[in-house]
Amino acid sequence: MRTPWRHVALASTAAIALAFVPTAALADAQAGTDAPITLDLYNLTDVHGHIQQVSKKGVVREAGLPAMNCYLKKATQENPNSSFTLLGDNIGASPYISGSLKDNPTIAALNTMNPLASTIGNHELDMGQAVFKQRVDGSNPSEFVQATFPYLGANIQGMGTYGEGTPYLGDYKLWKSPSGITVAFIGAIAEDVPYKLSPGTTAGLTFTDPIKRIDSLAAQLKSSGTADVVIAMLDDDVKNNYPKVGKDVDGLMGGDTHVPYEFDHVNSHERFDSANPLLAGIASGSYTDNLGLIRLTIDPKTRKVSSADSILIPAADVAACGADPATQAVVDRAEADSKEAGKRVVATGYTTPFKRGVFTTPEGATDPGSNRGIESSLGDLVADSLRETILTPDGKSVDIGMIMAGGLRADLVPNEDGTITYAQTYEVEPFSDELGYVTLKGSDVKDALEQQWKTDLNSQNSRPMLKLGLSSNVRYTYDPARPYGERITSVTINGEPLKADATYTVGSVTFLLAGGDSFEALTRGGAATTNGNLDRDSFNAYLGAHSGAAARSIQATGGLTPREAKSSIGLTLPTDPVADGSTVTIPLRGLSFSEGPSITSKVRVSAGGAQVVAEVDNSLVDAHASDAASVITTDGAGQASVDVTVVGACEGKAAGEVVNVPVTVATDFATVVEAGDGLTIPVTCAGTAAPDPSPSADAAGDTQSGNQAAAQTPRKNTKASKGSLARTGVDFGGLAGAMFVGAIGVAGVFARRRFNRYQSENK
Repeated sequence: MRTPWRHVALASTAAIALAFVPTAALADAQAGTDAPITLDLYNLTDVHGHIQQVSKKGVVREAGLPAMNCYLKKATQENPNSSFTLLGDNIGASPYISGSLKDNPTIAALNTMNPLASTIGNHELDMGQAVFKQRVDGSNPSEFVQATFPYLGANIQGMGTYGEGTPYLGDYKLWKSPSGITVAFIGAIAEDVPYKLSPGTTAGLTFTDPIKRIDSLAAQLKSSGTADVVIAMLDDDVKNNYPKVGKDVDGLMGGDTHVPYEFDHVNSHERFDSANPLLAGIASGSYTDNLGLIRLTIDPKTRKVSSADSILIPAADVAACGADPATQAVVDRAEADSKEAGKRVVATGYTTPFKRGVFTTPEGATDPGSNRGIESSLGDLVADSLRETILTPDGKSVDIGMIMAGGLRADLVPNEDGTITYAQTYEVEPFSDELGYVTLKGSDVKDALEQQWKTDLNSQNSRPMLKLGLSSNVRYTYDPARPYGERITSVTINGEPLKADATYTVGSVTFLLAGGDSFEALTRGGAATTNGNLDRDSFNAYLGAHSGAAARSIQATGGLTPREAKSSIGLTLPTDPVADGSTVTIPLRGLSFSEGPSITSKVRVSAGGAQVVAEVDNSLVDAHASDAASVITTDGAGQASVDVTVVGACEGKAAGEVVNVPVTVATDFATVVEAGDGLTIPVTCAGTAAPDPSPSADAAGDTQSGNQAAAQTPRKNTKASKGSLARTGVDFGGLAGAMFVGAIGVAGVFARRRFNRYQSENK
């Protein structure tokens, strides 16, 4: 039987605490000298359960908590006047090793590091107030490891007390250094916490202005002689608050933004005014990418700060120390236990895999997930889950769900018994991204779609297109032959055309909403409003809610199978007027997914009456998949070139008058471009009644009139016959093969990257 997490944490804490206590003789020696006193105040913010060391391309990017503890212990030996504090968001939005175990490993690991105190972060409340209280008071040890350090939140009222009146949130923590200098650490948090969490999470709590509260307490602590030095531990943006804190604050520790900062009046590259001319400000960043340090020089006679320096210690420097054994034991235990947790079933009744985009190299290799430039059934599924699970404060779902292809790192393949496990969804979404939403104008949404195409390809930006997965209520068309930034030709939301000046809520992971993968347009709505949930947790809830053996398409009621019809279609239409009754060639692409089962074999195109049916080329080879030529050929799965006789509504029109003829496109599964989408061909009327469209032959040799063909166009989803893959050859009812090649022009069939590149690239 495994040792309970609580026992591991307490045993480790007891062992490590001894190593942190300097000898009395050393403390007395320091206190008795007239030499300046150096206080080293170490800090971490936004750990978010990142307890392991992480290296990328041979460089340590996250030191991990075992290395952090090793470094802190060594630093304390060198300078006993050292402290360690946390700035909040220690847990929540955590990776699998901690999140799958209710973040108990993170609390246990932090306990071994003997922090003086931690500010409460909004993510400490991800699982609700009751769970947070259990982590503090230890009232539910079978479920939650008790934190052996106090939490602070001076500007929060309503949390209450436990035991003999101990507050769940203190105002400050006093620390008397071995030198005899007393430091007060005041903890506070941004006032907007209720808007960062699910509705109701902060019920009964009141959040006041943190700066006013910090300044008030700082003045009291100094005037009363309670503290010689005051440090503000504010879970908020250091850069914004550095100029705001009052003269009695000697140091500002911050976080929340995940951006590392160091501001002081010693050697900072960027300087700001401050009420205290010696103020030092620091934010370590996030996870364990840096260790923050405020180094104060104290005049032993006046007991005041004479110099203050902010320092960021990179993860690689911290990692060079090695690993603390007690902390490493916690991490090792978590690795073993999380593997067992991965067996948990999150959904049942699934029979069809959801896959990422692929391509086939000229050498014939096909690598899972190798093509991030095509709409995929997995991307669509995740986008639908985001739309359903991300709610605005009024309890409504966001208008659009959106996900980047690079955030999905494995196909979702149900087990033979129809189950999906936690470990499987973790492999799909391993980054533990936080969810949120932004409010954008329709024009911004359109610009984000334009930014799927990438330019200036190089070793850091090597993919010519990064396709966005979109919720099923969104459809759009694009013209790959148009210049960059002008390729989106129509967008509909819930069947209605996108309005440029209207506002839409877009839900996604914060990585994307912050402009990740160069989607700058998504940042125009400001910082995302977060809900405290992780992508994977919400995805699991979504899959579970749609469980069932009788799973049907997401467009239908009930469970989930891959989307049948593409939501994004590429086609090039003439922009100059054509003569009424003339024949035009329309190249199409993106008609199929790269993965089954929804691969269309035929496409039906009409323009003003006559309809032509052609076979679809579903080849997955792209000779230009690795170079700039793919900028316009990406998303090429499912290509065709169709000759259509355009018949305008010219009856009663004067000669030379131009009318716009709607274009529709249908696959085996649905009408994917509807007349209401607004795609048209301009037709110049001849001044006489329009000629009747001549019959056209489809690829199978059947002859039917335009009206007859239109009647057979599928207007709703129908199930494709299983085991029938589309042919790769194309027959256009008499159109020569050379004409087909000419119509397609530079169009390749698919964006791809070689497997070694896919393996090495990061999101």
